[in-house]
Amino acid sequence: MPHDVISFERLTADASSRYAKNGWPSSKDEAWRFTNINAIRSAQFAPAEASLEPLSSPEDNVIHFINGVYQPIDNMSFNDGIHCENLSQNTALSSALAAAVPDQHKVADFALAYARDGLAITIDQPVAKPLQLIFDYSGDGVSSHPVLVFKIMPGASLTILEEHKGEGSGLSAPLMLFCLEEGARLNHARRLIEADSRYHLGLNLVKQQAKSVYHGDMVMAGGDISRSETQVSLSEADAQSYLNAVYLGRDKQIRDVTSRIDHDAPDCQSFQRIHGVLDNQAKAVFQGKVKVERYAQKTDGNQMSRTLILSRQAEANTKPELEIYADDVTCSHGATIGELDDDQLFYLMSRGISQDAARQMLIEAFLVDVVDELEEPQREWLVAPIEQWIKSRVTT
Repeated sequence: MPHDVISFERLTADASSRYAKNGWPSSKDEAWRFTNINAIRSAQFAPAEASLEPLSSPEDNVIHFINGVYQPIDNMSFNDGIHCENLSQNTALSSALAAAVPDQHKVADFALAYARDGLAITIDQPVAKPLQLIFDYSGDGVSSHPVLVFKIMPGASLTILEEHKGEGSGLSAPLMLFCLEEGARLNHARRLIEADSRYHLGLNLVKQQAKSVYHGDMVMAGGDISRSETQVSLSEADAQSYLNAVYLGRDKQIRDVTSRIDHDAPDCQSFQRIHGVLDNQAKAVFQGKVKVERYAQKTDGNQMSRTLILSRQAEANTKPELEIYADDVTCSHGATIGELDDDQLFYLMSRGISQDAARQMLIEAFLVDVVDELEEPQREWLVAPIEQWIKSRVTT
């Protein structure tokens, strides 16, 4: 369907007005009932300023952001098929973003209200080399507002390696829209490895047309409060969506993985695998909703959430939902929360394996279902922070 024509300037102005009126989400908002962001609500943040110094990158297909602001790069080059411009110069994609942002989404309004500009990236053919998005954060009391819109043209394909890292006690609020046209394919890998003092509230919107395929793989291993929300719309027949996530929490960290998948067309498939490991007094929530419209017959929708608790003080909340109006569907959901098995631990130690090594083996075995589903070539890139986190947790 055609969108109303909305410039980037109008988009941000409207969001700013809504944010000024509605403010931050609270526990009264159902989608935020389990996630306490009082530390963010009470903090004072100043939007990041753009850097005047261009970076230097020897690699192709690399885009840098410093505190959420896109950095011009000397001699930047992209492989054939990648076209990048400011979002303020692409009214079609700014209009698409305006139509895609959920009504009254307070974090999206915050991200847009202070965004300096965004990036519009169009992919018009298969691209073999991954596109790297590197987000570096620094400074205390600084808020980052990167906004990106991707349009994957019919038959085109792309792999994205997206990394969020950095120091300081700031807040990152990335907002991204991915529009996959007929037969398009996107492998989207993310790793959130920011410092323990940082906050991260991210929103990904995915719009899929017929026979498109979206693979979203994520490792959440950093930040004090980290929330990743993904909303997928399967709007035409034979579209497929796969979401795999690993979250890792310790101390008093908060981990939130939220998803919503709307099946708006027949013969579509969606699969979600969310595994988490919590230690100390960490808290986590997974809330995933799958909605199947009446005319979305022959839908196949599945979601599974599993959490491993390493400490009796840790807390996990799961809220899987199925809302089904069609009668010819295959849908399921499940959730488990458990501890390391003492019998398995004893068995391994009785075979001469140290306690640390045995605990590491059991944690890795718990995560193997998700790890095995990670797409190549980004699998090794995603597994590295998992291995590092596990090693830090089991070494006495």
